Amino acid sequence: MLGVLVEPILLLGLWVAAQVAGSTHISAITDTLYHWPAARSIPLILALCACAFATFIEMGKLPFDLAEAEQELQEGPLSEYSGSGFGILKWGISLKQLVVLQMFVGVFFPWGQMTSFSVGGLLLALVVAIVKLVVGVLIIALFENSMARLRFCATSRVTWAGLVSPF
Repeated sequence: MLGVLVEPILLLGLWVAAQVAGSTHISAITDTLYHWPAARSIPLILALCACAFATFIEMGKLPFDLAEAEQELQEGPLSEYSGSGFGILKWGISLKQLVVLQMFVGVFFPWGQMTSFSVGGLLLALVVAIVKLVVGVLIIALFENSMARLRFCATSRVTWAGLVSPF
């Protein structure tokens, strides 16, 4: 139930940002968000909250790390692997979490992006992107360590509330 609702929440938040920008091109969206006036940013704040919620769920952190479903639903396919194959699968899961977080941070916090190609600009943009990712991971760790794990039945209600939030 979680996987079915998380991607639409993420897509709806990105769709709102694309509608505000008037384009689905990522650089046009980030440029519009960078220059958007704060007085007219209510739809973007709601889209940011929805995407942050979906990113948090997509990363599989508490309270959405379901203990009851650990073997059957989430980690079931991984139980057939061990050794280097298991390590590659876990590495793939970590890379997916990194890409989802970078997409969220890159779209909704567009500061520090390179505007013209140069080696110095590339290095600065890389450092800023890493700093934004580290800050995002620290915020997620703070949230994860400050809340309890949800029961299996409660997660679907919370996820439905997140699905309705962009509207």
